[in-house]
Formats: sequence, C-alpha cells, structure tokens
Amino acid sequence: MRKRLLPLILLLIGCTAAAAADQAKPGILYTQPLESVIFRHQDHAQEGSACVVCHTGLFEMEALHVQKNKDYNMDSLYKGKYCGACHNGKKAFAANTQCARCHLGSGVPAPPKDVPPYKESVVLGKGEQSVMFHHEVHTKKSICRSCHPSLFKPGEGTTRIRMADHGGSRFCFGCHSGRGKDAFAWSDCSRCHRKSVPAPRETIHFGEGTKAVPFRHAGHQLKGGCKVCHPRPFAYRKGAAKIDFDDHRNRKACFACHAKKNGSAFYDCNRCHQDKPAVKPGGPDTLKYQTPWKNVYFHHESHAWFSCVSCHPAPFAMKKGKTKMVMSDMLRGKTCGVCHNGTKAFSARECARCHKK
Repeated sequence: MRKRLLPLILLLIGCTAAAAADQAKPGILYTQPLESVIFRHQDHAQEGSACVVCHTGLFEMEALHVQKNKDYNMDSLYKGKYCGACHNGKKAFAANTQCARCHLGSGVPAPPKDVPPYKESVVLGKGEQSVMFHHEVHTKKSICRSCHPSLFKPGEGTTRIRMADHGGSRFCFGCHSGRGKDAFAWSDCSRCHRKSVPAPRETIHFGEGTKAVPFRHAGHQLKGGCKVCHPRPFAYRKGAAKIDFDDHRNRKACFACHAKKNGSAFYDCNRCHQDKPAVKPGGPDTLKYQTPWKNVYFHHESHAWFSCVSCHPAPFAMKKGKTKMVMSDMLRGKTCGVCHNGTKAFSARECARCHKK
C-alpha cells in the first residue's frame, strides 16, 4: 500500500511545486467579470501571437482598462469578444468549458508588477540617423494607449519615420511638437539622434534650365539650426518648394532671410541667378514692342543701374507682353511714364527717343 501511495504523493508534491512556481510568475490580476484571473503576457507570447492580435481593437494598451467597459462580462466572452476572440475552442481552449484554467478562486494575492511585454529600448532608423527610444522614460509621463495602436502599431516591426513627418502630428511629433511643455521640441535634433545628422551634400536646384538657382546647405548652416528653414518655409521634401517671382518682395521662401529692411531682395540678382547678365542692345533678349507708329526697343542694359524692384512686378509684370501699354497712360504717369516724366528721365513726349525704325 505504501509503495502505491508514494508515487501519488510525489506527483502531488510536484504539481503543488509547479503551481507555486507558476503563481510566482508576475502577471495582471483581473477582478472582472469574475474574481481572480491572472493574465500573463509571457504565456501568450509563447503561443506565437504578436501584440497586434490583441491590441488593435480587443484590448487597450493600459492594463485593466477593459474592466471599465459595461459589456466586459462572461456573456460577451462566450460570443467571441475580448478573450473569447481566441478562447473559442478552436484557436485556444473554450472560455465556457474550462473555467478552472483561468479562474483560480478568491483570495489570490495580487501578483508583483507585470513583466513588460515590450523591449525597454528600441532603435528607430539605421546608421547615423538612428534614434534610440526608451519606453521607461515615456511611461513616466504617459500611458501605453497614448501611442498604441493609433501612432505605433505593436508587433509590426520598425516604423518608418521620414524627415517630412517632422513638425507634423504623426508618430513622435504629436507630443514633440515644440508647442507643449511636457516634451522637448522635435527641432532639438541632438536630444534624439545619437550622432549629429549631416546636412545633405548635394546641390539642390530651384527652377529649370538656365534659370535654375543652385542651393547648397553647406553655405546656409545657420546658428539656429535646421529649424530656421524647416519645415517652414521649406518642407523636408526635395522638389516641394515652388518659388514665385512675387515671393522676392513678400518675405517668403528664401526671402525670409535674403531681404533688405524694406522687404526687397532685388539688390544682388546675380548672386543667385547665374543667367542674369545685362542684356546687350540689339541682342536676342532685347524687348521689341511694335506700335502703330514705329517700333520701340527696350534694353535692360541702359536701365540696369536701377534695381529690378523699381519696375517689377509693378508697374511691369515679369512675363513679356502681359502688361498693356498705351501712350495715354504713359503721359498720365503710368507704365514707362512713372520715370519718363521729364524729371527722373526724359519725358515720354520725346517720341523719337524711343520710337525707331
């Protein structure tokens, strides 16, 4: 009899020890819909399930948050909600047939803090531009569902964050916007990027053909850093900026900095525009205006000692032929008559000075 009881006693001791060891594992103690259910992330992760299986609609990222829902009850589980989405007898044991697998009875002591189901530190990006993200630093001021799954979907690998996302409201920049007090601004690059992010070395051309203006970051690294120009007035996307001629006068684009006190940036065109030598008289770029009397030839060279802003975009548009000119307007001080009034320049009434064969 003793020989028969000994194996049984050893088996009971082994089961008791295993149960005690299992109880020692940290977990989350649920008291709803019934008491004493301990959930352990590590037990479910071993089944090959990714975080996204549960944390994209079934459960909030915050522990025990689901217990606030009125429909978090056994009937919902039986109908396939919450735990019942898997515990239906097919994916996992059924919630309505193996109660003791979860419910351990009342009086179960609260377990120690649950082991985080995430890595404490995560590297975002590659190489010199990589960023080390620390969960523990962020969970001191926010909860998991502040970021998951709306901004970052758990279990989907590395999130691709582009330069164009900086300064918006996506990913990290919903908090690190520079507008709030709880998080430092995204423009403080060194707070995230472990190594300094090098500025692009390539030459960027604004415009097309001979009118294109070459831009080099190397000559524009201001004391204020990248935030002086990005994301406004220039987005972090090559080819996105469209610079209009009127921007030269309105302190937009480049002219937020490259402007005189009066807001004009026409003082040194050739510093940027390499295709802007003075137009030679009779050359291919000389403007010819046909009139009922005789032709009028306009030469930029003879007017080049004036700044461009004296004539453009008012009273003359930059596009040839767009400004309508009639003698009656000139004699009243419009178009050419703004200067050719006998005071600044010879009078528009001296016809032969302009009208030639």
